[in-house]
Amino acid sequence: MPLELVTAIDDPRLAPYANLRQTNLTRWSGLFIAEGRRVVERLLASEFHVESVLLSDRRHETVLAEWPAEWVADVPVLIVPQRLVEVLVGYNFHAGVLACGRRFEPFGVAETLAICRRSHTVVACPRITGPDNLGSILRNCAALGVDAVLLGPGSCDPFSRRVLRVSMGAPFSLPVAECPTLFDDLISARDAGGWQLIAAAIDGEAEPLAEAIRPERIVLVLGNEAEGLDDDWLAACDRRVMIPMAAPGDSLNVAVACGVMLHHFLWMAPVVPRRAGDDGSAVD
Repeated sequence: MPLELVTAIDDPRLAPYANLRQTNLTRWSGLFIAEGRRVVERLLASEFHVESVLLSDRRHETVLAEWPAEWVADVPVLIVPQRLVEVLVGYNFHAGVLACGRRFEPFGVAETLAICRRSHTVVACPRITGPDNLGSILRNCAALGVDAVLLGPGSCDPFSRRVLRVSMGAPFSLPVAECPTLFDDLISARDAGGWQLIAAAIDGEAEPLAEAIRPERIVLVLGNEAEGLDDDWLAACDRRVMIPMAAPGDSLNVAVACGVMLHHFLWMAPVVPRRAGDDGSAVD
C-alpha cells in the first residue's frame, strides 16, 4: 500500500480534489470524485479504476485498518493534514475520505440495452437537472433491480460528487449511459428490440398505476421535476401511467414517483410476454 504524505496545497497529486464546491470540474476530464467513507468503499470494491484515495491525517489509521488490503494494494493513498484538506476542497470537510476514479469510455443506448438481461427494466431521464433528484433516482434504480439508466443531454452529471453522494455510489454497480441522441435511439430500440416506452405523466390519458400491467421489456421515461415530459416524448411513448393523488396534492417529487412506479412494475405488476415478432423477428 503506497502511503504518501502530502503537505503542499499546490502538489499536483491534489489537483483533482481542488475547489470541490465549484461547478463540477471533472465532468469532461475523464475523472470523478467520490466523497465519504461508504461511497469510497463502494468505488474501491467496483470495477472502476481508482487514481488515488485521499485521507485526512485524523482518520487514515482507523480507516485503513478496517479496509481489505486488496482495495488499496495498488492505489496511491494520500495522507493530508485536516486543515490543508479544508483549504483544498473549499469547505468544512468532516468525512475525511475522498477518492478520485476514472470514468469508463461512454457507451450508447444500443450497447446498454444489449446487456439488460436481469429484469429487462430500464429508466430513461431526458432532462433531470437536479443532482439530488438524479442521485435519488439512481439509488432507487439500484435498490429495486433496474438493469440500466439512460440520460439525455440535458441531465446533470451522474458522476458529480453530489450525485454520487446522494445515490450512495449507485453508478459504481448500475450501468448509467449519457446519450446525446437518446430520443432517436430509444425510438429505434422500441421499433427493433421490443422495448415498450412508458411515460410517467399526469393527464387524462394516463392509466392508474395500480391497473398497469408491465410488458416484458420496459423503459420507464421520467420527466423534469418542473415541466415533466415534453409533447414529443409523450407522443413517442407507447403508454402513459400516473400515480393517483389525494386532494389537494397534484404530484410527487420525481425521485419519489420513480420509486413508487418501479416497485409496481418490478415487484407487483403481472407481466405480459412479448409476442413473436416483437423483437423484430418474423412472425410465422
